[in-house]
Amino acid sequence: MTSNRTLETTDVLICGCGPTGAMLSGYLDRMAVQNIVLEREVEITTDPRGIVLDDDGIRYMQGLGLYDHVYTDIGSCIEKVLFLPGEQQSLNTRPIFGFNTASVSLLKFQSISWYETFPTNLCMNQSEGYTGHVGVISHKQPALEKHLRSVIQGSQVSQLRSRCTLKSIEEDKDWVYASYEDSEGNSRQIRARFLVGADGKTGYVRKQYLEPRGIKMEWAEQCRYEEIWVALNWKISLPTPETHPDFPLWKLGYSSEDVYDHFFPKDFRFLCNPRRPAVCGRFGQTKDRLWRFEFVVQAGEDPEEMSAPHMIQDIVFPYLRHAGARYGLDADVEFPTDCINVLRSRPFRFAARKCNKWAMGRVILCGDAAHVFPPFGGQGIASGFRDAIALAWRLAILTRSRSTRLEHEQVLVGWYSERSQQFQKSLNSTLRNGQLVSSTNPVQNFIRDWAFRVVQLIPPIKHQLELGPRSEGPVAYIHSDGMPFLPYLHGGIAFPQTYCTELVGLDNRVRFTDDVIFSKEKTNLFQIVVLLDKPSQAIAAVEEMDGVDGLSDGHLSTKEATLLVQAKDCLPNDENTGFTSLSLFRTATAKEFEQSDLCVGRPKPHGYSDCQIWDVMKGKRFVIVRHDRFVYAACDTRAEMVEAAKGLGESLPLN
Repeated sequence: MTSNRTLETTDVLICGCGPTGAMLSGYLDRMAVQNIVLEREVEITTDPRGIVLDDDGIRYMQGLGLYDHVYTDIGSCIEKVLFLPGEQQSLNTRPIFGFNTASVSLLKFQSISWYETFPTNLCMNQSEGYTGHVGVISHKQPALEKHLRSVIQGSQVSQLRSRCTLKSIEEDKDWVYASYEDSEGNSRQIRARFLVGADGKTGYVRKQYLEPRGIKMEWAEQCRYEEIWVALNWKISLPTPETHPDFPLWKLGYSSEDVYDHFFPKDFRFLCNPRRPAVCGRFGQTKDRLWRFEFVVQAGEDPEEMSAPHMIQDIVFPYLRHAGARYGLDADVEFPTDCINVLRSRPFRFAARKCNKWAMGRVILCGDAAHVFPPFGGQGIASGFRDAIALAWRLAILTRSRSTRLEHEQVLVGWYSERSQQFQKSLNSTLRNGQLVSSTNPVQNFIRDWAFRVVQLIPPIKHQLELGPRSEGPVAYIHSDGMPFLPYLHGGIAFPQTYCTELVGLDNRVRFTDDVIFSKEKTNLFQIVVLLDKPSQAIAAVEEMDGVDGLSDGHLSTKEATLLVQAKDCLPNDENTGFTSLSLFRTATAKEFEQSDLCVGRPKPHGYSDCQIWDVMKGKRFVIVRHDRFVYAACDTRAEMVEAAKGLGESLPLN
């Protein structure tokens, strides 16, 4: 090993620049943490793999300043996810039920004991959503990765080094040492305070370094799900009367776009076919005309053969053949096969697994290196994003702290203990989808189909079903040692995001509340949000926080605090001229958001409530929010604020 004096040094070395590694580097950049990313490939893969991103994922993209690209280049909203029963190979079968993913999720707290001890605000009955975003988008992964990497490329503290291969890892109590081969074939050495393996389920960090030391990938649930599926990516060209003059639907007045919409409908579909379960839908932007079809490989079938063109012809193409009677024609109508360009057809092995530990010493695993999902919930990329944002602020503290009392092992155990809980929640909803789509028992399927149809006659139950896993509300962690939040002060719950606008000043544009609370000019990793009943309370609230900064060991700054008041509590004749020195905002209405640039390219905010943050926090006035958008503590009095500030400084000492 080269002398430490000549070794290149950085705070964090990230192995792998897929979505998780790039997201982590982006947030480390926001926190001014020096980091270097080693990536084996020369360019971003052009083969779209993951195609779905949930509202958490959109929120974390927004946090890196990438929201403007979400609906203009990366993807589009999936408005519905439908479950289609039966053996008929049709995409137009009446669904047994579906998720309304264009709205936002109903806030319902079934498992948060502290929440149930407070009276429910009337506003709760109309409150849907906790991220301010639609439930799901379909994205084009190359575009998503391009924009994530643009954050690194514009950074002063993050570096991306492509065509680099990791060769070895060593550790001592203070550093991780790595050797790698660079793009020119030269052997290079580097040391870092921490090394993060975001290099996938077969990457070097886990397979070659951590597994020999006892870390292993284990089953994540009792049913031990593992299957092989074939994944197809198609790019569709529009037939026209000029290119396909004999296509029968032209005579019926159909346009090229009409034909595309009929054969490749926009809503995502789970095909609950007991003979061959499948999933299909558009992805990327509408103009991209990309389509994904995945189907299961049955026991005894050869996966490679099942992905061959002749098998695709037998399994997939019947879904693109419509009965002529549907159009009043004698002959069946088939979509022209020469308008289909096959981008990918290959088998993948899917499983539900996670590592027994996600960190050992100063080496950390995140994303697919730490856990893998089945294909039923679109949680792979989003789960890696959650790993990254939750890890980034912890690494920032560990690299900033000069205290000998701060133990990095305990901080990292707290990180993956929290994330394991959220992983399990996501996995449970994913497996529920899988059980619906993969059931082969005809009696069970008959009962399932009729049960769903009957219960949907009851409007509240129908609404709950349409919300899907989001009906469970924001994630709320169950506290254990090392988790940085105060459960007795209502910490550990995801902090909602709404829309807001400045109450004082000339800038009345609508913004996301995260963009105000965690604006670029703020440097603290924990932010104070003050929830006011009316603007006139602002000055008194600021005075009540006086002196809290010095109790937190540098974690809090009342100068960076964000003051929020509900729109309904701001009367037209309110006098706000005395608050010009404060960061004072009011929530924006759904109508204001709809008319803003933030709503371009996405559905209107159905079900939005501007009182949502107040509902979730249940009357608490001072909320300390972590950088991963989870609550550290929600306080009602100055005494509670003082207690929370002291606890923060003691549990995560900086000095």
